Amino acid sequence: MKLTSRELKRQARGTLTGRYGIPMAAFVIFQLIVMAISFPFNLSILNPAVSQIIIHTLASVIISLISTVFNCGLISMHLKLSRGKEIRISDLFVFFSNHPDRFILSAFVMRGMFLLISIPAIIGTILAVKTNSAPAYFLMAGIWALTMVPILILSFSYHLVYILLADRPDVEWISAFRESRNLMSGHKGRAFYISLSFIGMSFLCLFSLGIGFLWVSPYMTQTQIKFYQNIIQNQ
Repeated sequence: MKLTSRELKRQARGTLTGRYGIPMAAFVIFQLIVMAISFPFNLSILNPAVSQIIIHTLASVIISLISTVFNCGLISMHLKLSRGKEIRISDLFVFFSNHPDRFILSAFVMRGMFLLISIPAIIGTILAVKTNSAPAYFLMAGIWALTMVPILILSFSYHLVYILLADRPDVEWISAFRESRNLMSGHKGRAFYISLSFIGMSFLCLFSLGIGFLWVSPYMTQTQIKFYQNIIQNQ
């Protein structure tokens, strides 16, 4: 039985009730580590030279891949939480010593696909900036709008890749892509709606200087776990 977004959220809240502490702490630690690693590179870009821009770009890519491993640690924590198992802060780091290559390769391939799809829009943006004309900017906006369609389709086709990798250590990264695509067949619209349903809540978090994300981020992740489990149960 396909559960509604409301029911999945209700289950997520039930799982998290009285157990927000560790997921919140793990989220804060994750964000602080990424900020600490990024800080010196962000400072260097304030007075950019070509070499600094290249270094900053490469660092951003590497930090993004490292963030994926941390994020999958959070996913693993929420999978355990959803099954009533004990969780620890150390779960955040579990995949750094447990085949991190699976997650890094997956993130690299995912970002590579999005980059390839975005090439026409990137070229259009460069041309618009160079010509600095209204028609060029309108064309750029149109190309980006069209580009978002295949990006969204791909995003939701491979929506479960990281959850599959975190849940099943025996699954290779390329198999996770294949299985996610199969599992998400007929469920992409539902996943899209669930993601949209958090936009208002996320927007309100900005008014709290991001503090609200301490509650919203675990809530969102646990809801995605419930979505994954609901799909698996209906196979």
